Amino acid sequence: MSNGTRIDPEEREPRAIKIRQPKHTGRKIVFSVLAVLSAVLVIGAGVFAYINFGGYFEFDKFGKTAEESSSSESEPEIPEENEPEPVISEESEPEPVIPEEPAEPEVPEEPVEPEKPEIPKDEWFMLLVNKENPLSEDFSIEAVTIDAKGHTVDARIAEDLSAMISAGEAEGLDFVIQTAFRTYAKQKEFFEAGTTDAAPGTSEHNSGLAIDIGCATGNFVGSPEEAWLLEHAHEYGFILRYPAEKTDVTGFSHEPWHFRYVGKEQAALIKESGLCLEEYLAQE
Repeated sequence: MSNGTRIDPEEREPRAIKIRQPKHTGRKIVFSVLAVLSAVLVIGAGVFAYINFGGYFEFDKFGKTAEESSSSESEPEIPEENEPEPVISEESEPEPVIPEEPAEPEVPEEPVEPEKPEIPKDEWFMLLVNKENPLSEDFSIEAVTIDAKGHTVDARIAEDLSAMISAGEAEGLDFVIQTAFRTYAKQKEFFEAGTTDAAPGTSEHNSGLAIDIGCATGNFVGSPEEAWLLEHAHEYGFILRYPAEKTDVTGFSHEPWHFRYVGKEQAALIKESGLCLEEYLAQE
């Protein structure tokens, strides 16, 4: 070549062209690979989470969970509406005020009187015997003796009479039976002799339901025996038959020793009423 021979440039041997890579190209590749790997990992994690927990966390397009979305859709909020105030026209007339009617005064209820027990007027122990209601001559009873003197009474009152005398004696009293049952014939005898003003059949002694009772001292009026009988005789079925204030009703003078059997229940009612037997039986 030094001899000056000229070589045609087209005949020269081509030189290998060395392409130089920029110095930062390798780093970019590494970062790109890492970015791709990171994206793959994120996507894989998302797929894994969806597969395993998608039932618990379902998100809609607005980022809400399915539960929140359904609750918000099922219960829409209703805006509060303010009620418009009524418009009162100046030309409208006010409603008339109707005065309240005064309440009717309460009428007090009349007290209801308790029903009086029915008087057993047809029972044997309520038999009325007096001058206007005499017993017939053939009237009879089943008599029993009540003391050593031979006094008798209707057998149906003997038990209560004995209990009354025993109760008084238990308190130191000394009762003596003066008169008890008297037959129609005996009453007639006494009446004709003038020892009684009660005609045959008009005396309660003819019924066997009455007794004349005294005391051992002989002074019955004002005695402890009289006071005890006035307080307790009704407890055994006996009443004072001829009170002093009822002589015009009974037709007989006051006899503080004469007690008549009417049964315990009726004796208590008669004593409480203050009526004599005629008045008590006359009630409706």
